[in-house]
Amino acid sequence: MMNDARYYAFHILKEYHRSNKRLKIVRDQYFKKTRLSQTSISRSFILTNEVVRWQARLDYWISLFLDKPIKKLNPSINIILRLGFYESLMDDSIPSYAAVHSWVELTKTELGKKFGGLVNALMRKTNEIDPIHKDDNQSLSEWYSFPDWLIKKWIHHFGNKKTLQLCEYFNEQSSTDFRLNWMSKSKENIRKDLEKLEIEIVNSPESNSFIRVKSGAQYVLKSDLFQKGMVIVQDRASGAVVELLDPQSGETIIDCCAAPGTKSGYIFEKMKFKGNIYASDLSRKRVKLGKATAKRLKIPIQWNYKDASADEFPMADRLLIDAPCTGTGVMGRRTDIRWRRKENDMKSMAEIQTAILGHMAQFLKPSGILVYATCSLEMEENWNVVESFLKLNNNFSLESGKNFVPNSWLNHKGCLETFPPRDNVDGMFAARIRKK
Repeated sequence: MMNDARYYAFHILKEYHRSNKRLKIVRDQYFKKTRLSQTSISRSFILTNEVVRWQARLDYWISLFLDKPIKKLNPSINIILRLGFYESLMDDSIPSYAAVHSWVELTKTELGKKFGGLVNALMRKTNEIDPIHKDDNQSLSEWYSFPDWLIKKWIHHFGNKKTLQLCEYFNEQSSTDFRLNWMSKSKENIRKDLEKLEIEIVNSPESNSFIRVKSGAQYVLKSDLFQKGMVIVQDRASGAVVELLDPQSGETIIDCCAAPGTKSGYIFEKMKFKGNIYASDLSRKRVKLGKATAKRLKIPIQWNYKDASADEFPMADRLLIDAPCTGTGVMGRRTDIRWRRKENDMKSMAEIQTAILGHMAQFLKPSGILVYATCSLEMEENWNVVESFLKLNNNFSLESGKNFVPNSWLNHKGCLETFPPRDNVDGMFAARIRKK
């Protein structure tokens, strides 16, 4: 089983690097077309996630024993060595000798005996590495496994101490939050049913409507509770965005950039299932997913394929703009984001966000509430976009989130702004804005 998982992990990572698609998409497609046992799926999931997360540290260690730049190494060999070095140096559950033997044999099968000899020689060097101490000449980028430009950017904004806290937090295994849908069944009864699954459950921070599963989330996802919509995967900070919007029964609410509709469902729950929700997204595939979820959960959300920077919308009492962003606040959950982002992405995202906010504001009724949100940690995508909008639109004003979300999650301007290591949730920004 273990060797099967190694084989699958190798081929998933090959396709990930070749296609430049998101790791989750590549992995889901691979699992869909290949009949795998749950054990093989779980192990190959961990291997692919962790090797992508730690690839800069792994490449630093591999480079110590190469007589040429690592970029000149055969890409397939580089992937095998990352996987092998990870198992040998960072995975306590695998004896080093077993990792060496398995990866050498896989190399011989996939690439031939010559490459098997190279992998064998390099893998045996792992016993010369101290995996828990940073080398003096190893950069923060190589040790924490983040792009150098991003670490420098965070140090400039957050300072050295907070940046290292961020890196450490995002390099830990992520737990999974579930929102309890109290309209379908009492929270106490849902909790009792969850306890029958024999998984470790704690309360999510600052809420009695969210629970956190440290391990065993797959058992929840396979349960009737999930299929019937009694529990919904949603990070606690994502839920706070809806709480900041404060939806009311009987209102008309627009949720743009909404797919797959997790926040839309929470909005409808907050409306006590009375009112109109118009959810939309620019991705036809994700709109289709949103429609399917709404149908499965029997939520009458009106889904449409729309461009939030150009298309027409109905007039609304409240408006949620969950803007497309760089996603730097969810890097622990999506390990490949750190490598997929480029330094100028914040600027190009801010232009898109500004266009969406400026366009959508016209569909808000007088005295209506608009919430602009991102899962980014970057000023360019957050306060800078809001400040620019408010300067150009004096008929809108910022309101404090004091009465709606935990006060400790608010910044000095009254906006929701979580900091993952401090708040133990995803990095989320949201501003509550009222139309005069």
